[in-house]
Amino acid sequence: MTEYNSILYEIGGPEAAVCTITMNRPEQRNAINREMAEELLDAFTRVRDEKAVKVVVLTGAGKSFCAGGDLSVLPSFDHYTMVDWMGRTGLDIVRAISENEKVAVAKVKGHCIAGGLELALACDLIYASERTNFGVTEITMGILPGWGGTVRLARSLPVFRGREILLSGRKDYTAREIYDMGLLTRVFPDEEFDAGVDEMVATLCANPADSLRMGKAVFNYSFQGLPWDAAMAIEREAISWLFHSEFTTNMRNIALQALEAMRKKGGEA
Repeated sequence: MTEYNSILYEIGGPEAAVCTITMNRPEQRNAINREMAEELLDAFTRVRDEKAVKVVVLTGAGKSFCAGGDLSVLPSFDHYTMVDWMGRTGLDIVRAISENEKVAVAKVKGHCIAGGLELALACDLIYASERTNFGVTEITMGILPGWGGTVRLARSLPVFRGREILLSGRKDYTAREIYDMGLLTRVFPDEEFDAGVDEMVATLCANPADSLRMGKAVFNYSFQGLPWDAAMAIEREAISWLFHSEFTTNMRNIALQALEAMRKKGGEA
């Protein structure tokens, strides 16, 4: 799939290191229908093979990030298709984001509700404008978040705060409230939002791709609750691999050349 109807896929930034995936149904507050779900999965699968890309920014067109699932999809479900939507489609998408080798950044504004919050939770970093509203509302409809929201809230927040967000069904938590609970990476004033996120993305892109990829992977393994010794072993293996990567080898050679030049200069003095 190279052309999309419900999302935008754009590569830019310094040395084409940034891919921006924009949910593009602004009239529906970027609610997720079947087409958008398929296109998100394709886009996050496709971006893995974009060699120059280091960071993927997930955002929404218009005034919202994503208001969750499109309610017009629900009448089409029976028991089996509901299981497929939750256990296959949704799981495939959040895995394509969270397990992607690129650093995934959620750029969140307006509404980040239900499935929209689940998409953001699958990202590595969440930057929000201060006027964003958050929440998971599924419980008010007699169901639960099904794209990892229940599990990720439990693992991303102190337990009593995560429970409140899940069990209250509120959709009016402010960005500051959610940040104070410990969920977001950073909150920007609205007038500084775009520039602030761009600056952070540029900071990420200034780092070598291999170390970004390894850093994300090691951190994710640690997040999975591995025993201490196993997590430390993975970290050591990652460092050993990076130490012999092309970038590190070049940097080491430059450092050695600089030291040698300093020695020669000292000998001539």
